Amino acid sequence: MFDLDDIFIDTLFPLDWDKKTYKFNREEKDMHPYTIKNSEKEMLITHNILGIDKKDLKITNESENGKVFISIKGQTKDTITGQEYSINSRFALDETQLDLAGIKATAKNGLLYITIPNKKKELKKETKNIVIE
Repeated sequence: MFDLDDIFIDTLFPLDWDKKTYKFNREEKDMHPYTIKNSEKEMLITHNILGIDKKDLKITNESENGKVFISIKGQTKDTITGQEYSINSRFALDETQLDLAGIKATAKNGLLYITIPNKKKELKKETKNIVIE
């Protein structure tokens, strides 16, 4: 038996995507576009920037209401499809634990990698008198 919906769809759309075979492994998804990994040395933010050219990205540190933020902004219009891709994201940073002067960023394969070094913790040299009983 023929399904009229299938005949209608096949007539109008000569291409059909086989969703049963689709697999795409990416930790940074649209509704949660970033991951954060901490190590003793640094913090790494990996952010999805799919469709945005790195020359169109702007990363800044900004202060607001006594907090420090790292902001990621960018917008690229795809020349083939005409689709516009954009990003506007930010993270609050704890400047007592992170070395904001050492922030580095790299864009590769649709991902933005922001590395922020941890501040070195200074060991306090302390002399303490011990009472002899």
